[in-house]
Amino acid sequence: MKLEDILEKSSVLADLCARTKRDVLLELIRPLADQNLIPNRDEALRVILDRENLGSTGIGDGVAIPHGKLKTIDSILCVFGRSKAGIDFESVDEKPVHIFFLLLAPEGSASLHLKVLSRISKILRDSSFRKKLLTLPDEYAIYETVIAEDRKIL
Repeated sequence: MKLEDILEKSSVLADLCARTKRDVLLELIRPLADQNLIPNRDEALRVILDRENLGSTGIGDGVAIPHGKLKTIDSILCVFGRSKAGIDFESVDEKPVHIFFLLLAPEGSASLHLKVLSRISKILRDSSFRKKLLTLPDEYAIYETVIAEDRKIL
């Protein structure tokens, strides 16, 4: 599954306003709720926070991939967010997070969920790509750049 199958242009946030972990998660969930892709914001926040309690999804190098599974959805949902200021996300390297990919998957989709996590991890390994994401001017440029980078993965 390619990112263009799950990431909508309307789910790209170029300038997150939140300053706390909980608030950034709420901000990332908002586009999914606004598009009626999830029935309950609080439930989505709960499953993501439950996952965060197992260990931070801040994987280092300014990246976090918060994720969780919802009974009430039928397909994987994705939101991209960028914080120019950076957010303390309790990342493994203890550095602020600037790049977020939030994923919500249906229960029972473990294999597909892991494949999407792997794709995101692969494109974000490249430090020059991460730096580029921080300099792009708007949501459209970010979306197009992420999709183009993802298409390079076989």
